[in-house]
Amino acid sequence: MRVVVTGASGGVGQVVVPLLCATPTISHVLALDQVRLLYQDPKFAFQQVDIRTPLSPEIFKGVDTVIHLAFAIAQGTMTVKEMRENNVGGSLNVFQAAKQADVRKIINLSSVSVYGTGENLDESAPLAPSSRFPYAQQKVELERASETDFPEIEFVHLRAHFILGPRAAPLLRRMLTSRLYVSPPRPHPRIQVVHEEDVAAAILAALDPNVHSGAFNLAAPEIVTFPMLVRKTHLFTVGLPIRWLELAVGKPPPDGSPRHRPQDTALDILRTTLTVSCNRARNLLGWTPRYSAWDARACYDKPAPASLRASQ
Repeated sequence: MRVVVTGASGGVGQVVVPLLCATPTISHVLALDQVRLLYQDPKFAFQQVDIRTPLSPEIFKGVDTVIHLAFAIAQGTMTVKEMRENNVGGSLNVFQAAKQADVRKIINLSSVSVYGTGENLDESAPLAPSSRFPYAQQKVELERASETDFPEIEFVHLRAHFILGPRAAPLLRRMLTSRLYVSPPRPHPRIQVVHEEDVAAAILAALDPNVHSGAFNLAAPEIVTFPMLVRKTHLFTVGLPIRWLELAVGKPPPDGSPRHRPQDTALDILRTTLTVSCNRARNLLGWTPRYSAWDARACYDKPAPASLRASQ
C-alpha cells in the first residue's frame, strides 16, 4: 500500500508517519507539508508543498490512500478568510489532485466541533457548528463537499475531540499546565479529550480496505471539565473568569458572527458542552482508546519531546 500524508509535520503527523513506516503492508509513505519533517526511513519520502496552490496529480499517482491532516485551527494572526483559504481551499486542492490521480480513499481528520454542542452525540447527530467557530464551520463545509463533489472517492472522516499528547497543540499544553487558567462560567461545560496516539491508531485502523465511507467519533470515555484537567496536578490554581479576559480582548459580536481574531474563539469554545459516543468507531474500526482522559493530561507533566518539525 502506498500512502500520502498531508500536514505531516504537524503534531498528529509526527506520530502517524513513523507508525505507517513500521506497518508491513505499507510500502511507501510520502509526507507533504510546507515545513520539512525530520524523519528518515527507507519507506519515507518528503515533498514540500503549499496546499493553497493547485497540486499536481503526479504527486498522488499510484497512491492507494491519502491521510489528510493539513488544517489550521487558529494560527497566529490569521484572519477567517485566510483560514478558509488554507482549510477549505487547500483541502479541495488536495482532493481534486487525488481525484485526478484515481485515488480511491481519503482519511480526513475532522472534529467533533462539527456538532456544535450536545451530550453523548453519535455520528447521526445534525451538523450544527457554532457560528462563532470558523474552524468548525470549515470542517463541515469540507465534509459536505467531499460528498457532493467527489463521489468516486471513499471518505473516512475521523471526528476527534480535543487532542492531547506530547506533540499536540502547544497552546493546550500551556493552558493545562498553567496555575493561572481561563475559567469558564459555572456549571463548567462538560467535554472529552483524546490522546494523539489513539487518534493515530484510528487512522491506521481506517486504512483497512474493509472500512468504507463514513464518520467516526474519537474520544476517551471520561467526561471532564477544563478546570478539572488544569487542577489535576496542581494543589493551587487561580481561575481567571472569561468575562475578565473579555475586558481586554472584547466580547464576541452580538450578531453571533466570529470574533475578529480566530485565536480568541478559544474563549467561546470553553463555554461549550460537547460529549460524544464512540460506539461506531469501536464496532466498525475495532478502535478502543488506550489512554484515559487523565493519561492524556498526564503527558503534559513531562517535558515536550524534541520536535520532528524543521525550523522555519
